[in-house]
Parts: sequence; C-alpha cells; structure tokens
Amino acid sequence: MDINKYILFLRAVDTGNLSKAAAQLNYSQTAASHMLASMEEELGLKLLYRGRNGVSLTEEGERIYPLAKELVEKEEAIRMLTGDENLYHGKVRIGVITSVAVNWMPQIISDFRREYPQVELIMYDAVNYDIMKDWFSKDLIDCAITAEAGSKTSDNVPLVKDPYYVILPENHPLCKDKKITPLALKGETFIIPSEGTSYSVGKIVRQAKGKTMEVQGFLSDQAAISMVVAGCGISIMPKLVLESYISKGYIRRELEPEVARIVYLCLPSGKTIRPITKRFTAFAKEWIRNHVSDTLLYSKAKENA
Repeated sequence: MDINKYILFLRAVDTGNLSKAAAQLNYSQTAASHMLASMEEELGLKLLYRGRNGVSLTEEGERIYPLAKELVEKEEAIRMLTGDENLYHGKVRIGVITSVAVNWMPQIISDFRREYPQVELIMYDAVNYDIMKDWFSKDLIDCAITAEAGSKTSDNVPLVKDPYYVILPENHPLCKDKKITPLALKGETFIIPSEGTSYSVGKIVRQAKGKTMEVQGFLSDQAAISMVVAGCGISIMPKLVLESYISKGYIRRELEPEVARIVYLCLPSGKTIRPITKRFTAFAKEWIRNHVSDTLLYSKAKENA
C-alpha cells in the first residue's frame, strides 16, 4: 500500500480538481493520473468521476473516502510519534564488556542524559564476549559495545583498535625487553581473565607452548592482575582493560608483532531499530570519536563509505 496515493486521492476530492491536487503535492498531471489509476486498479473499484469541471466521488469512492482519511491521519500520527518532538523518550538497553563499562560508559551515560533527560538508559555488563550474542538472541539488549565481534545475529561497526599488552611481575626477566614476541613467552604460565579469552590470546598461548593457570568459575580482570603482581604467572590483556584499574607492581610490554582486538558497536540484524536507539548509538560513536585517543576505525570506515 502506497500511502501517497491515498493522500492524493483525498486532496483531489477536497479540492475537486486533480490538477490542483497534483500541483499542491508537487506531482505532474500525468504522474497524478497514473497514481489514482493504480490505486483504483489495486482496489478493483472506480473511485472518481473525471470531467471537465473536475472530479467527484463515485458511490464506491464515497464509502472509501472516510476510511482513506482515517488511514492517512493514523499514518501522520505514527510519523509524529517517531519525529524529533517525541524521539527523546523511551528506554535503551545497552550491553557492554566490563572494560567499556569502566572506561567509557559512565561519561557517555552522563553526557547523553544531560541532552536527553527523558530517555532511560539501562546498562548490562557482560563478563565475556559470548554472553552478548545470547542477549541479542533473547532480545534483552537493543545495542552493544563489545569486542571480538562476529555474531551472525548483529551488525557490527568497528570503533577502535585496542592493542594487547603482556603484563609481567616487576622482577620478571622479560621486563628488560621493550617489545615481546610470542616465541619469547615459551613455557610461561598464563593467567587469562574471563573477558580476555579471545582467539588472539589463545593463539599466542599456543605459539608459546605455555600453560594456562586453571581457575574454577569466573576470573575477573582485577584478580588476574593481582595474581601477576604476586608472581603467579604472566598475562596478556587489552590496553582498555589495563586502563580500567589503578594497579602497581607489574610491568606492561607491547607485543611484536602487534596484536589487537577490535571494539565494535553492534545492533541486531534483521530488526527495525527504534529512533531512540539510533540516536543513542550515533551519540556514542561521536563521543568515542572525540574522546578516545586510540586508533579510530569508525572515522576511517565513515570516510570510506
């Protein structure tokens, strides 16, 4: 159903003249005639008598007219609900990984609320990447900021590149090196937090033929850092994670070659995204572009689009 045909039909009846209706709606006379003919063909009814003195309703047209008017009025009401004057109401449910929750979200939420006080933001902190996919599949979140994306249930926009670092106890022999290769980590004991169980980290551990300290249940980033400080082993963590905590007693070193995870903004694919969710995600992307100093992928993707 093309609502524009119904609008033209109503305007033609109200003005009594198809040419006037076409001019008011910026259609050519030919286009307007085709639109009304198409509408009549779709409905299987003749709606208007056309003559030298203008147009008038047929008997069928008189029955259709009030329903068409109601349809157009409801369509206008729907547009008003999604227009700017009503856009800034409602609820946005956001899934984030812990490092994003600690580093970015407090200020993003604070700044967004200042501009859109009628919007309720609900944040869900995920303990690992896979939980986010489950939340999307169960419709528990409207959008997400996560890493190691690739879920078939979401559309992913790359935001920043977040490099991994090796973190070592202060007395570890590798502290003398400015950069560390996977080969130099051969035989080390790795303490990997739950959020950091990514393919990239696992590949480094396998290359180093190292062993991973077994931990029952969930291991937080802070707990893993504390274990490194105590000399229980070494770890590999993203920069964003390390900046989430004020910690002393360890040394961090870059990997050679560089290994990084990508932080993404994700939306569910195949779903209509509500205007308020679009507004929040646009706001979050702009905030990250203006406040995050790491390599920005979103701005590059935008330029190449």
